[in-house]
Amino acid sequence: MLKIKNQKRDPFVPPLSVSALFNLSSFRHWDDIVANQKEIDFTRRELKDDRKTLAKAFLQLGIKKGDIITVATGRSMYENILIFLAANKIGAIVAFFDEKTARDTIIHYLDEFKSPLLITYKYSDKRIKELKHDAPSIKNIINLDGKTVDEGGPDDDQEEDIEVFALDGFWLGRQNIKKIAEKYKGRIPKNIFAANNEALISFTSGSTSGPKPMVFTNKNLIASAIYSKVASNVKMWDKELHTWMSYVKLDCPYGMVVSILAPICGGGEVVLTPDIDDSNLDYYIGKNPNTIFGIPPLLEAMPSLKEDTDISELKMFASGGERLEKSASLAALEFFKSRGLKNIKISNGYGVGEALGLISTAVGTAAYNPDSVGRIPAGTHVMVLDPETGEELGFGKTGILYATGKHILNRYYNRPELDDEKIIKIHGKKFIKTGDLAYVSEAGYITLVGRATFFINNLPAKVYYEVVRAAIAKSDLVKKCYVVKGPDDKLKLASYAFVVLNDGVPKNNQTRREIVKKATEPFNLGKRRIVLKSYEIPRRVIFLDDLPLTKANKTDFRKLEKMAKEM
Repeated sequence: MLKIKNQKRDPFVPPLSVSALFNLSSFRHWDDIVANQKEIDFTRRELKDDRKTLAKAFLQLGIKKGDIITVATGRSMYENILIFLAANKIGAIVAFFDEKTARDTIIHYLDEFKSPLLITYKYSDKRIKELKHDAPSIKNIINLDGKTVDEGGPDDDQEEDIEVFALDGFWLGRQNIKKIAEKYKGRIPKNIFAANNEALISFTSGSTSGPKPMVFTNKNLIASAIYSKVASNVKMWDKELHTWMSYVKLDCPYGMVVSILAPICGGGEVVLTPDIDDSNLDYYIGKNPNTIFGIPPLLEAMPSLKEDTDISELKMFASGGERLEKSASLAALEFFKSRGLKNIKISNGYGVGEALGLISTAVGTAAYNPDSVGRIPAGTHVMVLDPETGEELGFGKTGILYATGKHILNRYYNRPELDDEKIIKIHGKKFIKTGDLAYVSEAGYITLVGRATFFINNLPAKVYYEVVRAAIAKSDLVKKCYVVKGPDDKLKLASYAFVVLNDGVPKNNQTRREIVKKATEPFNLGKRRIVLKSYEIPRRVIFLDDLPLTKANKTDFRKLEKMAKEM
């Protein structure tokens, strides 16, 4: 395990359930706002009371510790926080899916999880009936009617405060969930010191293979929330970074944990965005949060905000999901400066789903350095192994990156072969194999070389996509790019570069020649001096308006490989 210079001590992770930590963080602050959804504010006391009511309903429906509640909503909304905390209070596990997840996929996992309860969003009676028929494990389906989203929006004619109660929108058939809760007369489990209890099932992005279900304990979730706050220098009840806007869907591994649990269990307030799109971006950004937790496309859209959209309180933009390119960071930084935000920080980083997206972070100037994906934060430790021999390598040596920490997944759900392949124990610690080739500096900065499986092997030497991508990204003409393998008459396979150009740059052969010429010039990748060999230079440079993304907001390399193959 690499010993990073000046790395802070591992932060303390309390041995609690997430629900208990919420109680602890809310002590003496019960009447403070914990979440804003459209025009509705929810206090910590309201969330606590709603959690108790919903927990009683779950118990009345026969939900017990260890049961898996499947939630097919995916949206960043108050109801999902409530569902998770109520389930967590009684020791149940929650698995989030996007509301648009295919029916066959939902049925598959309902069967695999043996899930007794499914929670849906605006499903028709017909669809609910079909699901009950096709998923024998399901005993009950609770359907959300979306009232807080539909009725909680701004209304110019509204003179009085909007009163919408979240639990009014929970329905079991024709019966409201509060009526179910009233029938429960037993005790509610405390589930306080439950650090090792499993609490959440999330899925890998599926960018390198199909999505894989991962199981996280309370300790994993709380550790990730604490580590991310420490890495971003956010303190408990931090007045400077108190209000977070959550843009990430909850079926992403880091969506629920980093963008929602971190603020609400750390004394903050979360601004929820259940129906955000291009048409209402100014409305949501105009809520003027201190921190926005989003993805690169959202950062790229910031300069399109209207002049009168107030962003004066914004202190940090935390970007997750896909790589944040240098050009996008610099363009956003210039925009923020033009709006008077001189000290704003852009936080980016690197991680895998198994680590809840947190292995390295880059806050401030490091976010604009394309050679590094950030520094390893307190609580996370890494080692680099030789891909051929398994030998542990030192600083500056390229190998497969492994990571450990209290936030690393507990296990893959019902995938023992993955547990054996990707989870190893060394030095008494559990490490996850990231599958990425990288090297680490003594100061703890990670430089990615590429996926261990993302290379072309029929050439004089392996050509790693990430090295070629870094060479292409040097050009000031390039906004972002991605490199995949494609057919070549002489070499059978060669690298193809898909490029998104900066605004105003013409899509012509002259631009291609300038990009390739710049790519062939020597450059530094981390501390290494790189010069592309002739067989590493992309055989084709293809211009796109934007890179295709998966549902997890990762570049859809399979689609790009298909496009390359068809050219």
